[in-house]
Order: sequence, then C-alpha cells, then structure tokens
Amino acid sequence: MADNVVDPEKELRTLLVKFDALGNITRATWYEFRQAALDMAPQLKPMDLALHAWEVVGHDTSKAYVNSLDLSKPTFLEDIARLIVQSSTMMGETARLVKSSKPGEVFVEWDRCPWPEFARKYGATMEEDVLGCDMWFQTVIKDINEIFGTDVLLETTHAIPRGDKTCTRRLSMSDKHKKRHEPGKTAGGTSKPGANEPTAQTKKPGGK
Repeated sequence: MADNVVDPEKELRTLLVKFDALGNITRATWYEFRQAALDMAPQLKPMDLALHAWEVVGHDTSKAYVNSLDLSKPTFLEDIARLIVQSSTMMGETARLVKSSKPGEVFVEWDRCPWPEFARKYGATMEEDVLGCDMWFQTVIKDINEIFGTDVLLETTHAIPRGDKTCTRRLSMSDKHKKRHEPGKTAGGTSKPGANEPTAQTKKPGGK
C-alpha cells in the first residue's frame, strides 16, 4: 500500500515542470509557425505578419473577456486589468494589477516575461515583440469598447524589450457610460439570471 501513496508536493512540482515546458513549447511553436509563414510567403514583412497574427489572437481573447465583465460594476476597469494579468500569468509571465490614486485609472505591470528571449532565439526584433503584444491588448480593448460602448484606453508606458525594468500598461476610462448602463446587464444587454430577483441574501427596503 505504501507504494500507492501520493506525495502532493512531488506531484505539484511535477505539474509545475510540465506547465513550464508546455509554455516554452507554445512560444517556440508561435515562432516556428512565423518562420514557416515567412518561408512560404517571402513577400510578407515579418512585422506585418506578427501584428496580424496578434490581432487574430486579440479578437479571440476578447470573446472570453466580455463574458466575465459587467459594466454596472464599479470594478469594470480593474476587472479588465485582472483578466490581462490572468492571461499573462497563465503564459508564464509575472504580472500584477497596480491600482492608481486617480479614478478611472489602473495599471498592469510585468517584471518577468519569457517572450523576448524566444523572439531573440528565432530572429525576431524586440520592437516586433513589443508591438505584437500591444496589438493583442489593443484589439481586446477595441472589441470591449465596441461591445460595451465604453472608451477604455490602453497605453504602454514601459517595455522590457526596449530596455525598461518592467512592462507597464495604463488603462483608463471615463465614467460617462455607466449612466447609460443598467445594473445587472451583460455585454449583450441581457439581464443576468437572478439580477432582478430577490435572493436569500437580498434585503427588502427597511429590512434588517
């Protein structure tokens, strides 16, 4: 029976090693497909190819994001930032949300990212790495604005591939749109299940 005992710490370490390896395979595959595309279509400019590829990724990413966002919540902008952090950490990056003292403003900061290393390995420029990442996030923000009718802006203020210590992106949004948006509505304008129905935790006016 002792041989069948599972060591949780050992299993976790094994999974982390596999996760790290899978992340490296994913990044390598990205640049291998990039090279294959350039070999098959030498008339393409590497930057144009990279930007279009990341635009495609951005549209796909935004489909997942909008289902997790609710404009009626005061944390709408922070929730976008949290989704970006989640996407980044899932790819092996170190990212965090940094709140601002100003209303309608939040930052996402990265101090570790393995993508520049793979860009160098496969002959891509650092600027392609930065602008490709920007295209991904800008496309996501564009889609969110179109769906929610918002004016979220994303600005890259620092970038590791450009020699900065961090990658930092500033997100901002005015609050004028919230007045037009009814509480409990999703991106499609439909009410969330139970949004207007009393629950066990809902207290009636005057109730305690």
